[in-house]
Amino acid sequence: MLCESAALALVSPPAPTYKPHLPQHIITQGLLSEAQLESVIYAGLAHSEFLSGSYLVDDSWDNVTVAATGEENAVKFRRGWFLGDGTGAGKGRQVAGVLLDNWCQGRSKAIWISKSSALIEDARRDWCALGGDAKDIIDLSNIKLGDSIPFTQGILFCTYSTLRSQKNGKSRLKQIVEWAGKDFEGAIAFDECHAMGNAMAQEGKLGMVAASQQGIVGLRLQNALPQARVIYVSATGATKVSNLSYANRLGLWQTGDFPFTSREDFVESIEGGGIAAMEVVARDLKALGLYLARSLSLIKLELKIFLLG
Repeated sequence: MLCESAALALVSPPAPTYKPHLPQHIITQGLLSEAQLESVIYAGLAHSEFLSGSYLVDDSWDNVTVAATGEENAVKFRRGWFLGDGTGAGKGRQVAGVLLDNWCQGRSKAIWISKSSALIEDARRDWCALGGDAKDIIDLSNIKLGDSIPFTQGILFCTYSTLRSQKNGKSRLKQIVEWAGKDFEGAIAFDECHAMGNAMAQEGKLGMVAASQQGIVGLRLQNALPQARVIYVSATGATKVSNLSYANRLGLWQTGDFPFTSREDFVESIEGGGIAAMEVVARDLKALGLYLARSLSLIKLELKIFLLG
């Protein structure tokens, strides 16, 4: 039994208008639950839209500025979506569902980033459970840094530490972007995305704390592939404002959708409001169809176990 926090339960997401492209057996065999299908639908709904405004991205993929109307080389960023479900809700299966939805529409390149190299087996399990082939999951660590990735389709799996690695002027980030192509429209799943927390320098108790390298490279990847369908996945993503500083595809700042002109403005304002302000952000995101956070109801689960003996 899934439940939500009291604050989130008071808000309803928009009526879904997106119809996923999934094989019939996914429904007939119940390979995705109704709650998991809901995630696939709302991710697809978010990915069908772009953030407000046009932007210029510099060659380092670090700096994004608002572009004037009709300015040359300006890009639009595709809207992202955040899955905040707790343990046991099947986040990996839901990510696989989103990737499969895209795969069935011809977008057969995807990127799956996670915290641990061992989690590739979980990714393969979830992908195969929906009818995929284990060979579709490509382990980036098996490909030499600097070499071109010799696959025309597949789900490229790597860890955050691998993503940030570089040597002798060669980087994994550049390797991934070259494989995806600048017009890449497939999905990028940032699993356990709180690993990219503190993506900007902040004032700490002992002075300025530098931005994390994982957060920086995560932002660069998003900036380099503006049309990518980004999925953020974390059960703790909306508990600390620093854990949202990498989530530029939610439109929380700079776009006019929310009243924050920059990432710094957003972080400073929400930090001042504490947990209550974070709850407001989470509720607003859910109301826009950009966030779902459900967890197992332990009370009902324990009652069921008791009744069944």
